[in-house]
Amino acid sequence: MFSTIVIVSLFLGVSVAQILLWAVFLRWGLRWAKVEHVTMRRVMLVTVLAFIFHNGLAVLSLSLSPTNPALALLFGLAQLAAAVLILCLLIMVFFKAGFLRSLQAWLPTLIPQLGMTLVLILVIQPFLVEAFVTPTNAMAPTLLGRHCRGQCPECGAPAFCSPPDPQWNTSINAPWMICRHCFHTWQTSDLDERILGGDRFCVAKFLKPRRWDVIVFRYPEDPSVLYVMRLVGLPGEEIHIDGGAVWANGRKLTPPESIRGLKYASEIPLLPTKLSGTPDNPAILGQDEYFVLGDFSLRAKDSRLWSQGAPGHAPFAVPESHLVGVVTHIYWPPQRSRILR
Repeated sequence: MFSTIVIVSLFLGVSVAQILLWAVFLRWGLRWAKVEHVTMRRVMLVTVLAFIFHNGLAVLSLSLSPTNPALALLFGLAQLAAAVLILCLLIMVFFKAGFLRSLQAWLPTLIPQLGMTLVLILVIQPFLVEAFVTPTNAMAPTLLGRHCRGQCPECGAPAFCSPPDPQWNTSINAPWMICRHCFHTWQTSDLDERILGGDRFCVAKFLKPRRWDVIVFRYPEDPSVLYVMRLVGLPGEEIHIDGGAVWANGRKLTPPESIRGLKYASEIPLLPTKLSGTPDNPAILGQDEYFVLGDFSLRAKDSRLWSQGAPGHAPFAVPESHLVGVVTHIYWPPQRSRILR
């Protein structure tokens, strides 16, 4: 609840500040363009309408944004052009100005937009909240990357898998799926061929991670890469997986209700690599180290599988210095939105 209050308050505060600054600089731009009949009431009305249209375009971009990088760039440019055109049209309608004068009046509003962008880049993202898109399905069904859907043969609930590689013969190398409800995993080629986009989620950087939190961290083998996994092992603990459960210092841990029934794998079929965090190879964590697992245990490259650690650390360990933040909310798509912490 605390993270929700902070994030909502931050969003509302930034939105109000943006509207007020837009209004101030729009009024200045209207005077600079020598537009007549300028009143603060009309300025505020145009600003609020422009803000609503701008956010409507942002929501539209979330639902329609293509996965192809080139198309995504074109879509972004089209969105920017539409935002400028809408504000100019609003100025033309409410202040009876020509297009060129409306465009001139719009130009000063770039100053607060630049200022808010700097605040976002220099303050909000590094220290408070940042948004991400799920890159893989290692955390399915909690977090979904690009995925295909199917139906669980055990309970009939929706199930998910990564899109099959076109070069594979799916009748031989059928993708692994995981059920949203009962967490049953199986291989099948019977799935919906539509490829759906990944979840978008918020990461709070002001929260201290706790056991069972979903966290974002820098990958120990390559710190330029960000991973998202579930934190299961805390500093100073001896962690191993047995019978699908996580054990810490010889004590079986009880997972939260949302993943009750999920089983973590201490061995992976056809994988010759010796896993970390097994009964015969437990992970002994240092005082600043954490152990993480993916919820889709058979398809996750997590602490069990890493071969090279950060300098001065074991291969399975996530150093405290590599932690980025705690995943608190899934905000897109709407049907999957939920609060994680």
